[in-house]
Amino acid sequence: MKTSLAISAFSALAAVTSVTASPLRPLGEVVKRSPDGNFTLYDYGVTASPIKLFYADGLAYFGTASDWTSGSVVTDVTMTFSDGEISTEALTDGVTLPDDTLLYIRPNDDAVTEVGFTGDSTPSDAVTDKWIWYGAWLMYEDDSGELFDTFYVKETDVSGVWQLYWVPSGVSSSGYTDANVRDIA
Repeated sequence: MKTSLAISAFSALAAVTSVTASPLRPLGEVVKRSPDGNFTLYDYGVTASPIKLFYADGLAYFGTASDWTSGSVVTDVTMTFSDGEISTEALTDGVTLPDDTLLYIRPNDDAVTEVGFTGDSTPSDAVTDKWIWYGAWLMYEDDSGELFDTFYVKETDVSGVWQLYWVPSGVSSSGYTDANVRDIA
């Protein structure tokens, strides 16, 4: 009996190892997916549990929106995905964002840049329509089809609140912490 239990345990371990050791899918074969309905973005890895993305004066932050008292327009947000764009809607009572508020990055800049939302002062090089999902991870797809997820965060002067940044390939990320941006908490 002990021998067959040991063999069964060994067989199960071998099966699990072979499944986890094989890649899910090469990046060249990524199948685009769309999150269903409304969702929220979260960062994994900066704290012990996921932290939620919020809007503050046109920029993206992770943490608790009510802790951020420096902004004039601060709100939790819900998002929807369509045609490569991420639309944003305010959740905080009394706060309204324009219907066409989109999440953007500036991937073609040769510097670390803030991730933000379109509005009155959207940078001219902001890109809003190249988002893709690989599993639950949010990524940017450039014109050649290459995928990037070079999100980073930097803690603000408010404890527990991190600002979201985009660091283009080849640009130093010194002073910033890797961000894992996902749509699942």
